[in-house]
Amino acid sequence: MTFHETMYLKLFRSLSALTGKIHLAPAKPFCSTTQGQAVVSERRASVVSVAINRPEVRNAVNQETARRLLEELEAFENDPALNVAVLHGIGGNFCAGYDLKELANHTASLKLEQDVTKGPGPMGPSRLEFSKPLIAAVSGFAVAGGLELALLADLRVVEESAVMGVFCRRFGLQAALQLAEQISSFPQQCMRADRSSAIYSCYDAPSFMLAMQYEVDNGAPVILSEAVAGATKFTTGAGRGGTFS
Repeated sequence: MTFHETMYLKLFRSLSALTGKIHLAPAKPFCSTTQGQAVVSERRASVVSVAINRPEVRNAVNQETARRLLEELEAFENDPALNVAVLHGIGGNFCAGYDLKELANHTASLKLEQDVTKGPGPMGPSRLEFSKPLIAAVSGFAVAGGLELALLADLRVVEESAVMGVFCRRFGLQAALQLAEQISSFPQQCMRADRSSAIYSCYDAPSFMLAMQYEVDNGAPVILSEAVAGATKFTTGAGRGGTFS
């Protein structure tokens, strides 16, 4: 068992002890029986853990993983016997965002529901509103869509070595270090859509749902104009390891 999984299991057992009234059996590590499952869950008393199980791609989320995450967290919300859920990643990383290989190679199969009241987001459950606490246990990378999933939680337990960010905004940065030049070198449609969404959410949105709808309406056109090209660039090796060139 890795250090990250050991730390997660300590958190899980602590939550179980706080919320459950039964004797806890020794924690079982995730093992070979979970291979091939994009998302695995484990229930203990009134606590359930939901884990992204794609360590070979730093737990990047493809369409199947998004669907399974949505199913597991909807099941948690609808089960009156469950009080708290823990979301984490297996293998040392929380989530490296959306699977860019799938985005680059299977664009036609990516179905995005633009109406936020009618369907899930690309990452699966990130449009849900829970009536019960969700805790994100974050280790390794929690970037782009992975940061989105971490922010879905009410609480985040974060390792000191964890890395959070939205790296997909960095493609196109020039070597010049002045702030204006850096901002000018970002993919402009993506940057401006992010900026507009942040301003609207903070100052003008009358509700959480309408803030999400505004983000989808203004961000969806950027996927074809900039995000697919950026994803293709990443899959060929550009930007690996957090480089900005």
